[in-house]
Amino acid sequence: MSDRIEDNSSFEEFRNNLKGGKSVKKIASFFAPFSSRAKGILDAFENFDEIEKQFEEISKSPDQFNHYFSERGWIAHESGNHDLILECIALAEAGNINEAEEKLADHYTSEAMQWMISSTYGIPEFRLRNVLIKAAFEDTKAQRYYSAVPLLLMIIDGTVNDISKSKGFFVENTDLTAWDSIAAHSSGLSKLRDILNVTRKATTTEEIFFPYRNGILHGRDLSYANKYVAGKAWLTLFAINDWAKALKKNKERPLKEKNTPTLKETFSDLKDTISNYQQHKLKMKDMDKHMDYWKDRKPIVNQDFPAQGNEADYEEYTPERDAVRFLINWKKNNYGQMAKQICSFSNEFNIGKEAGRIRKVFEKKNLKSFEILSVEHQAPAIAEVKVKVIVLFNETEYVKEIALRMLYQNEQGENMVYGQIGGIWKYMDSFFFHKIDMLD
Repeated sequence: MSDRIEDNSSFEEFRNNLKGGKSVKKIASFFAPFSSRAKGILDAFENFDEIEKQFEEISKSPDQFNHYFSERGWIAHESGNHDLILECIALAEAGNINEAEEKLADHYTSEAMQWMISSTYGIPEFRLRNVLIKAAFEDTKAQRYYSAVPLLLMIIDGTVNDISKSKGFFVENTDLTAWDSIAAHSSGLSKLRDILNVTRKATTTEEIFFPYRNGILHGRDLSYANKYVAGKAWLTLFAINDWAKALKKNKERPLKEKNTPTLKETFSDLKDTISNYQQHKLKMKDMDKHMDYWKDRKPIVNQDFPAQGNEADYEEYTPERDAVRFLINWKKNNYGQMAKQICSFSNEFNIGKEAGRIRKVFEKKNLKSFEILSVEHQAPAIAEVKVKVIVLFNETEYVKEIALRMLYQNEQGENMVYGQIGGIWKYMDSFFFHKIDMLD
């Protein structure tokens, strides 16, 4: 593994394609005045210079960030906010590294983490702990760092233990690297682990700014409850999530033998990249346009929509409409349709299997009626619909309040922003099924 993240395989492959693309562009530029086909090829490279500039910025920024911040307990990772990374690098280069660290601590203890937290649901070892992760998040938002930090350290250690099948995060010889990864590069998680795992033998009341595992969990570092310690613990958790995804990707798609691409293959790859880049820009522009919608929306039951009704009574592409669809399917014992609304974070999702699992949970628990109590938009793609249900089970009626935690996605499973059309609000079953199981 190279000492530099910018030498990762995916960066190197793209860099080689750019070099080949320059050759294609040069040839097309020469022939463009004489050939309409060459002119068409040249038009495909309209945004080539911008792509090349952005690639250089993206590929170099993880190494630059780690250079300034890894010794301070912050590392670059795939799911990190790239704009924040660039801003912090600029501050560090201007001699304002403390200001940059303040921004990092604020970001990793804020509501902005909701996006990254939702991404952990795709890793089974994290999904087992999502109740604990949610508790740590609530404690962090309330600035109860004294309880959030130990909880995060336990989640981190246990999750890595389950992933590695034998060793926790803080064990010296646990392999925390992965091929073609930013977080799991040798300059990332491994270095972070070594910093956080230092021996802390003496009890001290002096304030610390690192989530030292031994000092905190063994009761030696007593003044750890601040946003810097909590923020670095959260970043570690998210970086581990990115490492686990890299391991999974490499397992599903093992390394292929490297072949030098032909000029034709290079052009084809570049043409696809440019097309994807243009589509991505349009998509980001559309998302930005809708980003404020979710903040401004505070719907009132029986004013903006009815507490009870049929699906057609609710506005399209809203969480309440899809929540009602789920509840009506429950009422009809339509387990297949209920399964289609599960928010899946795995490529191995099987509708038939999920429908069978839902049948086991909901069979004999007949929904008699429901009433929406509230809808709260917690993030651009996340909403919580609280519902009061009356369920008949074993000839007894139960009245329960349940929360449907919902994620807005397109058909490809990509997150969308409230206000965009064409998506569906899917429910995260782990936040809901245990409430129904409690009737047994």
